Amino acid sequence: MRYVNNSVFCRFIINIVKFVLNAYKSSGLKRCADAVGRCWQNSIVHRILHGYIYKKPWFRYSLVYRLVCFIAHIVDIICGFLHRLIAPAIKGSMLYALVNKIKALGTGNIAYLFGILLMSIPIGSIVSMIITDSVTLTNMILCWGIFALGMFVVLCGIYCAAFGRSLVVRLVKWLTDIVLG
Repeated sequence: MRYVNNSVFCRFIINIVKFVLNAYKSSGLKRCADAVGRCWQNSIVHRILHGYIYKKPWFRYSLVYRLVCFIAHIVDIICGFLHRLIAPAIKGSMLYALVNKIKALGTGNIAYLFGILLMSIPIGSIVSMIITDSVTLTNMILCWGIFALGMFVVLCGIYCAAFGRSLVVRLVKWLTDIVLG
């Protein structure tokens, strides 16, 4: 980021912006905009809108609002109790362990597994449509579209490392590093 800030191009842009801002500070446009702003601040329309936007809401003192807040507080207490009761059981479950194992596999393997799942859904749907004799052109197009999407996700999972090393991905990472610092 230091190289970008010290580059000739950035210094040129910064000098242009400073020149334009200095010219604006002493321009007739600024004086005109300030006059319009002062007129707006003193206008009746501004006072009405400001009073409407920043008024205290009347519903906050109503019985219905207090009842809803009370019920939400009770539900919050119950959910907190259930979370403290159920969370240890969930963390010890086999499903939680399976999800953690899948997360540990990495992005490519997760995409591969998800693609396999996407490819298996339409195959089962086609078999069930053939068995029940409900095959239509729309259903077949939808099934083959989902199958193609699953195939694309599988290929993305297989070649995830190649995508990470590609020139486009490296360029996008470089640009985001420059912009975000």
